[in-house]
Amino acid sequence: MSDMQRPRPQFGEYATPEQQRKAIKVPLDDTESMPVESQQSPTSHISVQGGPTPEAPSKRATTDRLATMILLGIGLMTILLSVPALLDLPKSIDTAFAQLDLGNYTSTALGSALGWTALVISVALWGFALWLSLRALRLGRVAWWIPLVFGVIANIAVFACIAFAMAGDPAFTDYVNRVN
Repeated sequence: MSDMQRPRPQFGEYATPEQQRKAIKVPLDDTESMPVESQQSPTSHISVQGGPTPEAPSKRATTDRLATMILLGIGLMTILLSVPALLDLPKSIDTAFAQLDLGNYTSTALGSALGWTALVISVALWGFALWLSLRALRLGRVAWWIPLVFGVIANIAVFACIAFAMAGDPAFTDYVNRVN
């Protein structure tokens, strides 16, 4: 393309970074005076200098990765610590009923089924959160919120299963009727 066809630059588009600094009379600071590695784009004439590279992630990316891994770890520990109670949910509910002086928990089939359901839901949601988090981190996206949201959803699901197992027992129904 010849200079006659090329539009006149309006905003310094064709100027080098040094020419732009000279034109706006901004001195180099300490970080800019250090040599930076230039990365040439294979599909363009534009080169990108500085910034985070895959080898050196930014502080924000490191913090996000750390927060994501901590939240995933908390979720895994929560699941591992709740496994005994959820696998034997009728016994756990019976203990709670005894402490509240509600009588014995007798809906053992319902309690067992809902305990397993709560455990399966927790593990599935944690696994999905792990997969989404790792995918987001690999793509350079913010990921800390993924295990947080899935953790809240999993806790609500577990609570609903336990509440449904308790509410399905005649001793609990009698207690609710007495209180009202």
